[in-house]
Amino acid sequence: MEVEPPGPLRYLIGAAVMMIGVVLPLGYMMFRVKRVPSSSSSAYSKQTTKGLI
Repeated sequence: MEVEPPGPLRYLIGAAVMMIGVVLPLGYMMFRVKRVPSSSSSAYSKQTTKGLI
């Protein structure tokens, strides 16, 4: 196995992996918060609508 100094391509790949590791969980949480009126957050959504009306 050859050992090379990390080049810009490897740096970009590492940055992309870190971004994916951060963005995917955040996007998944945002997606779940916006799209779950059915199961767990139904009581919460009822409370917020009662508070607004």
